[in-house]
Amino acid sequence: MIPHADILLEPEEEEEEIQKPDIHHDVSLWLDHYDDIFSDFDLRPFSSRNISDDFLREVKNLSLETNFQINELKLFLPAKYRNAETEAIVTKRLHSHFRKNQHYFAERKRIDRKRDWLFIIVGGTMMVSATAISSAGLKDLWTSFLLMIFEPGGWFLVWVGMEHLIHISQKEKPELDFYTKMIKTKINFLNK
Repeated sequence: MIPHADILLEPEEEEEEIQKPDIHHDVSLWLDHYDDIFSDFDLRPFSSRNISDDFLREVKNLSLETNFQINELKLFLPAKYRNAETEAIVTKRLHSHFRKNQHYFAERKRIDRKRDWLFIIVGGTMMVSATAISSAGLKDLWTSFLLMIFEPGGWFLVWVGMEHLIHISQKEKPELDFYTKMIKTKINFLNK
């Protein structure tokens, strides 16, 4: 669908001996027509149409080649297919998509972290309670039941909370980073 994709690494400032880590770059994609940006199965107008998975995957792959901010997304089209009104609609739709997904992943990360810390705190409280009950030396049925629940339950919640906090939340970090990059990116259409 996308015949050629290329990344242009163009620093905004002249290169110095030591490159600054916040240099901006441009990403360029060659398209045959505007439909390359959108899903083939969605027949709605460009203003509400779904963005193509192929297009997003290609932009993500190119953006992952650099850890720097992407200054501009250059979309090259044959001059005969270009239309300024359509380009304004497509640009608005792409920015809307990037903002919506960035918000979604940021909110999901916030909710997941809150849940993970809750697991750790509740699990820690259960472990401290189990220790207090055990050191009190009570041997009735009720305290035995509480110990049976609090000791493994506390360990489980602490470890699950820590695992999610450290490892699982990192799986979605590239998605959040990508959309955070893209909401700040200028989108331009150019002639092939």
